[in-house]
Amino acid sequence: MPKSDRITRRQFARGAAVAAAGAALLPHRLAAQSYPPPGSKLSPEAQSEVEAKLQNVLRKYGSRLSQAEQADVRRLLLLNQESLEQLRSYQLENSDQPALVLRAAEK
Repeated sequence: MPKSDRITRRQFARGAAVAAAGAALLPHRLAAQSYPPPGSKLSPEAQSEVEAKLQNVLRKYGSRLSQAEQADVRRLLLLNQESLEQLRSYQLENSDQPALVLRAAEK
């Protein structure tokens, strides 16, 4: 593949970010549910992290988002924060080996 046809890391990252943002804004069945779900409690730090992320999204894209889309972004951020908190609570040491190693199959 000639160098001019290759995609750079920066182009890939930009495309991935745009795709993720677009996917987050698509309406789906979960839109009717309220988040965080009842019984789910985020710490004050986690809630402030969600609000900071929301303010950043609104600063960048708020003029292009309707009120419903802004509410959906907030709901998705809250949902993702719960998963993030669970991941952060898992204790790892530097010496821990990965549970799964990706090996490319040769054809």
